[in-house]
Amino acid sequence: MNNDIRKLIDDNWEDIKELIAQKTEAEQKPKTIWDLKTKDGEEYYRLYHNGAIVLCAFSSSMDRLFRYLGNAFLTKEEAEFMKERRSIEAIMRKYSKPFKFNKHNYCLVYNRYNESVNIESYGVFNCGVSCFETKEIAQQVIDKIGEDRLKKYWFGVKE
Repeated sequence: MNNDIRKLIDDNWEDIKELIAQKTEAEQKPKTIWDLKTKDGEEYYRLYHNGAIVLCAFSSSMDRLFRYLGNAFLTKEEAEFMKERRSIEAIMRKYSKPFKFNKHNYCLVYNRYNESVNIESYGVFNCGVSCFETKEIAQQVIDKIGEDRLKKYWFGVKE
């Protein structure tokens, strides 16, 4: 049996070395944007106020500021996701109103059972999300943004 294992290793030695190198490299990469240090100069993606996404090196206090403000991402995909999420948030804020205790505060929620975006009303619990004056306004927001975009970018539903 030992000879069989030795032969298997010998026959696949190049693939095994490559797998070990990939695993080692993955372990050395930062796991989150908060793992980056300015002395390392690691690459990250910066999301600017105009929507531009730019590859930068994490090497200064300016980079730390972008991270602190939530505009620094390890991958371009993360930056693009956040850009889309923020555009949705802007639409929601445009139509929202402040929470009013003991009044109807219509909110968008995701129902996992039927996989749909629903409108709920809360009068006591302020969930820290956008509230709308009427159910009709909340429905307009759903229609304007689109249920699929809300599911993906606002509620983080993976298909």
